[in-house]
Parts: sequence; structure tokens; C-alpha cells
Amino acid sequence: MRSSTRRPGRPSLLTPERIESIVKATAVGVATSLAAEGAGVSRATVARWMARGRDAAQAREDGEPTNPSDDAYVDLYQQVNSARAQMAARALARVLQAGAGSLVLEERVRTYNDPVTGLDVEERQTRYLRPDWRAAAWWLAHVFPEHYGPNAQSWEQVLDAYDAEQAALEPSASPDDPHLAEFAERLAATLAAQDSELPPPLPAASP
Repeated sequence: MRSSTRRPGRPSLLTPERIESIVKATAVGVATSLAAEGAGVSRATVARWMARGRDAAQAREDGEPTNPSDDAYVDLYQQVNSARAQMAARALARVLQAGAGSLVLEERVRTYNDPVTGLDVEERQTRYLRPDWRAAAWWLAHVFPEHYGPNAQSWEQVLDAYDAEQAALEPSASPDDPHLAEFAERLAATLAAQDSELPPPLPAASP
């Protein structure tokens, strides 16, 4: 595990306020460089903090002794990763909604008095985004690139590749292979010897 030491008496730049700032920015999809600038530090500094937190977290999972000075870095690393995962899940949900046409564009609620019953009625009107197949295609290409990505192969191509792999695994012999020629000679000699040992054929019976 990599470790870093601070100079005695030098205050750490990684404060709870900076952790909160970086995590909040990450949660809404802000790039790491901009999240660092928003927290008043450089991108290289945040990358160094994240690397230290990652290494310390991995060391703790492996059962190594903990270093209390790494707590803040582990906290930053875990919170940023969690925020990124949650942001990705929300973005993916919107992509799938766009593909299915279930993404809400506008919603209105109108309340009026029914003249027949005399009761107040609440009417809700919702307008959805039209289904967009491109959103679904994007999701398929990124989640299942081997099937729907730009380098995806057809079923026939997959079968051809499988046949080629099986053929490469099977032993092959060329007609000019000396071992094959030697085997053919031995086989011919064996068959000739067996023919010489057979009794002569019986004469055909006269009518």
C-alpha cells in the first residue's frame, strides 16, 4: 500500500467542507477537474487524495492495520464513488425512459368544480417525450457491446469463428507428412501379409 506523510505542523487541505463540496459536485455529474476547482484545489490534488483513499480502503479490506490519518481520504474516496454510481443510475434511468417514451416533459394539475355533483375535481394532464429508439440503441451498444456495439458480429460470423477455433484445436496432417506416409506403408505391408496367409479359394462347383 502506498502511503503519504505530511510535514509536521502542516494543516491538511482535505477538510470536511472540501469533501462535501467535491461530493455534491460529483453527485450532479460535474467533471473531476471542475469539482476540484469548485473546492479550491487542483485536479492533481484531488487525484492524489482519491488514490490515497483507494489504497487505504483496499488495505483495510485486506485486513492490514489501519492508519487513522487515512480516514478522511477513505471517506472522500467512498463518498465520491457512491455519488458517481448514483448519478450514473439516475442518468441511465432517464435514457431508458426516453427510449420507452415514459419521460415526463410537462405535468399540469387543474382543479374545477363539477356542476353536476358540486364537488371539486382534480384533473392531471401529463405530456411525455415521444419514444426515441436511439436512446435504447445507445444503451444496448454500451451495456452489451459484444452484441450491439460497433464491432458486434452477426450470428453467422460467430458460428464461423467457432468453427475456425475448433479446426485449429484438431490435429491435422498434410498428405506430404512423412509420418502419414510411413503409416500408409506399414498398413499396406500388413494387408499384403494377411492376403498371403489366406487359403486359396475353393474351386467353383460344377453344375
